[in-house]
Amino acid sequence: MDYDALKCNLKAIATFLDDASLLTSVEGYLLEIQGFTLTKMASDGPGVGAIVEIGSFKGRSTCYLALGSKRANREPVYAIDHFEGSPEHQEGAECATKEIETEGTTFNVFKRNIEAQGLSDYVRPIVASSREASATWDQPIRLLFIDGDHSYEASREDFECWEPFVVPGGLIAFHDIGRGPGVTEFYNELVAGSSAFTQVLGVLGLNVLRKAD
Repeated sequence: MDYDALKCNLKAIATFLDDASLLTSVEGYLLEIQGFTLTKMASDGPGVGAIVEIGSFKGRSTCYLALGSKRANREPVYAIDHFEGSPEHQEGAECATKEIETEGTTFNVFKRNIEAQGLSDYVRPIVASSREASATWDQPIRLLFIDGDHSYEASREDFECWEPFVVPGGLIAFHDIGRGPGVTEFYNELVAGSSAFTQVLGVLGLNVLRKAD
């Protein structure tokens, strides 16, 4: 038996369980194993540059990303969202959100969740639409997580606005592949139509592409 490999695997499992327990109070749609995947990419992923998240909602995925990067003493996480919710979060919709109904924003609960996890020093929120934020962005990105409006048009716009900043060899992750029809259609077209991106990971709908060198 390879005891070193076993110890490494057990350590990873323990970290996964600790993180899942730590972030159980942060509401969101990200599965624990998907969150752990984001944490590992933030801590160990290739390249040098910022971590950018498109669509932060109440901060669940933001916390997972920031945990990983903070542990590795790497780059901060830029959380880009208008915090007004996607169509499904509006009053009367499928995933109606109380903060949207009462406050018109999830930004206040987002800030409380980030502060409660002790991650304020590693999160840089940008309250703007994806397109607005990209218009003034000028930094390289090593990890891009696209999880905003899941329509085909919005997913394509998010990708087209931000992909040029992703460094060669950098990672681009999409959420809800196979669950959100629009984002799934765009993702499948992208993978089938371009040799510049290779899928390197798929975790229950969290699919990760690597940009060619």
